[in-house]
Amino acid sequence: MTARDLLPQKGFLRERLWIWLAGLFFWGMSAAAAALFTPLGTRLVLIWNGPADTTAHLAQIDNRLAEIEKSVSRALGEDRVIRQKAGLSYVEEPVHVGETVTLILVMERTKLGRDCRLTDWVPLFTDASNIPTPGERLNAGPVRRQIGAEPTKLRIEIVPPPTLIPGRVEVYLSMEYDCAGTRIPERSDPVTYKLLVAGR
Repeated sequence: MTARDLLPQKGFLRERLWIWLAGLFFWGMSAAAAALFTPLGTRLVLIWNGPADTTAHLAQIDNRLAEIEKSVSRALGEDRVIRQKAGLSYVEEPVHVGETVTLILVMERTKLGRDCRLTDWVPLFTDASNIPTPGERLNAGPVRRQIGAEPTKLRIEIVPPPTLIPGRVEVYLSMEYDCAGTRIPERSDPVTYKLLVAGR
């Protein structure tokens, strides 16, 4: 046996190359079939698109959290300059036609309104005609008192319009605040009372 007999034959190398190529072909076909006909393909797509999908999903979560935060702020009254304590505001009754209305409001300033100043307010009355009609402040002049961060009981005397129809009447204050040079309209929660005919 000579050294030449130990060298690989050309047919042997060609045969090995075909076996290697056939293996690659069948491996590729198997991978393609697995990707198309099994959950593996879906998972590979998810893995490939994972970073972009995660970023989009996180953006959706951030938007939803912002909406929830706004809803909670709205429910707690934090999206307003002032907030009324529920169930504590009322009108001192009885009230007859032509009499002054004494409105008791329990209010507090929110974090949003901590740098705002009340500059003007007007009482508005709504009767059975469902038309808001302005009343008058009993003591006209500049606003003398600001509401603090703690619940504050306010006793407000107002003159209702003489045209109010006896029966159920709703009253609220339309207020104007100056918040760092920006005019912010605000209103109190409505309070209802029964307007009686004089002498009854």
